[in-house]
Amino acid sequence: MTGEYTVEAEDLPVAPPAGAVRPEPALFAHGMPGVPRPFAGLAAGPDGTLLLPANGEGTVLRLRRRHPVTG
Repeated sequence: MTGEYTVEAEDLPVAPPAGAVRPEPALFAHGMPGVPRPFAGLAAGPDGTLLLPANGEGTVLRLRRRHPVTG
């Protein structure tokens, strides 16, 4: 480890805007599945792709290298 680092992405939408208050979504409505609660985490795929949930908007971001690592 050299201690060097590179910023690959910043200012990603991973949380609601500051001060925003959201009501808890209903998990079930009239016997049907409802909206899942926001979640957080980070997962790495076998190819090095990082998967980051953007709980501020309900999507999942996929971060991958532009160029394959060699060597």
